[in-house]
Amino acid sequence: MYRASTLLVAVLALAIPALQAQEEEMVLTETSVYFLPVTGRVTDGEKKLSGCLVKVYQGNELVQEEQTDRAGRFDLELDLGPEYTLEFSGEGFLPKRVVVDTRTEIPVEKLVYGPLAMDVNLMIGSKYEGVDTDVLDFPFALVRYDKQQHTFAPDRDYSMGMQRANGALLLMSARAGK
Repeated sequence: MYRASTLLVAVLALAIPALQAQEEEMVLTETSVYFLPVTGRVTDGEKKLSGCLVKVYQGNELVQEEQTDRAGRFDLELDLGPEYTLEFSGEGFLPKRVVVDTRTEIPVEKLVYGPLAMDVNLMIGSKYEGVDTDVLDFPFALVRYDKQQHTFAPDRDYSMGMQRANGALLLMSARAGK
């Protein structure tokens, strides 16, 4: 009996630290970081735009800023949990904003998603001369987690509404130029 209990104690002494180490690996800590990779390209609809500013705001605070490379590309990492506004701008173009809401009801460790790919077409400012472009101050797209697609995706209804508003502005600008 003494040998069996000694053997059991020895086995438990070896097994418990190993189990605790496995459990600690699975536990999220405050330093655990989950992020949404955002990659994209900025164009004017035809040409790639290098040197455009990509600003990332959390609330009203600028948290990141970078320029597009020679091919108009940019890469960002957005921590999961906050809501961000991405602002794209270039000389001679109207700025464009996109809201990326990384909040979700699903715990971050159980989320399934891929990188968010964005093609951003900036609008040449001179095409909008003579019209009020205040509606373009609103975000051009809202990106949220879509449970059915299992990824972060633009809200289609909102984006379509903004595209209609942009089309109406172009029409007004063409009429004003006549």
